[in-house]
Amino acid sequence: MSLQEEIEKLIHEGQSYTFANNSETSRLGTYSKASTDFLAWIAIVEDFIINHYSKNSAPYSLFKEAETKYFTGYEDWQFAAPHSKIIGALKACFRIPVPELQPTSSLGNLSVLMNRFHQVVRQLRFRYNSRPTLDIKDEYDVQDLLHALLRLYFDDIRDEEWTPSYAGGSARMDFLLKDIQTVVEVKMTRNGLNDKQLGNQLIEDKAKYKVHPDCKYLVCFVYDPDGRIKNPRGIEADLNETDIEFRVSIIIKPE
Repeated sequence: MSLQEEIEKLIHEGQSYTFANNSETSRLGTYSKASTDFLAWIAIVEDFIINHYSKNSAPYSLFKEAETKYFTGYEDWQFAAPHSKIIGALKACFRIPVPELQPTSSLGNLSVLMNRFHQVVRQLRFRYNSRPTLDIKDEYDVQDLLHALLRLYFDDIRDEEWTPSYAGGSARMDFLLKDIQTVVEVKMTRNGLNDKQLGNQLIEDKAKYKVHPDCKYLVCFVYDPDGRIKNPRGIEADLNETDIEFRVSIIIKPE
């Protein structure tokens, strides 16, 4: 069913509800304030307008005004006017284009991927008939899976770009999302990588990427499936930065 057909259906249903005044109630025997069918129609219309036009739209403002008057009236005949306004709100939908969906922010998408990374890893382990799958055993596996997930939201993913010289040498970054000037560094905990060592590595990463011309936001994703890091929230709090020129987010998952 097209959007126009859906609107027409709602209008047609709404127009089938008429309201009896005090002198005609018995003759018309039509819908009143207490009609459950009419109340259901109001709820369906509200849901339709919110889903397609949002609460900030003109059709919704008109609908809300009518709904308020409807529920504050006293006699059935007083509801004819707000009923007409609800029909009017639907008719306005014919002439007002449906707004395009606003994309979720790129940084928001990045956060979602990392927060749900462990759930993805667990799901991959359960395949039909015990078929082979990708199991995360080291940092390279984390990079490969995260790279695939990044493709859901980003077209330009530059892996292993060289960083500018730092402390006498240069290094390769894991992923550069150049469109949003974001670098993603990936780490996976292991024997010998304790809180202090991880903290030192992250401090070095911050210093290294701060001088990179395409990095305004550094995201360090630390995958810690075995819970080796004793104080993940402490490391995040100490090393996160909100500076407008160079922002840093340390994300250690799962919790």
